[in-house]
Amino acid sequence: MWVQGCNLGCKGCWNKSLWPLEGGEDWDSEDLIIHLLSIETEGVTFLGGEPLQQAKSLLPILKELREMGRSVFLYSGYDREELDEIQLECVEQADIVVLGRYIEELRNTGLRWRGSSNQKVEFLTNRYNLADMDGEASEFEVHLDSEGQASIIGYPPEEILHLFVK
Repeated sequence: MWVQGCNLGCKGCWNKSLWPLEGGEDWDSEDLIIHLLSIETEGVTFLGGEPLQQAKSLLPILKELREMGRSVFLYSGYDREELDEIQLECVEQADIVVLGRYIEELRNTGLRWRGSSNQKVEFLTNRYNLADMDGEASEFEVHLDSEGQASIIGYPPEEILHLFVK
């Protein structure tokens, strides 16, 4: 689930369109939980933008998803020592969390689930472990809309990226 709003401003961020606080869709927390639980999936990934900049609203959603048996994967550009109490509580609701700012100079397309080598993957429950990462590898998706416009999600290798960037 993509969350709108981030003021970290990481150079080279792939999701600059999610930086502004305005935009996206507003959801009532209860309606969002009902919607997320209606999707037949193992779990929900929260990324953005910066999910932990909305920690007070996010926490009850994470708790309910966990209570209903869904896994939670949380991305944040913050390091653990920067987090306040409610943000830490959100992190503790996750099965897997990736913490740390994206640093363009440390970009590494061979990493699984993160874009730069300073970012840390933490397994906070025994639902998953390091073996579930299946080694390091780059993953990405290319989406084409009806007008032929491409959008890339993830971190493609340079030899692929240059095909899409002018």
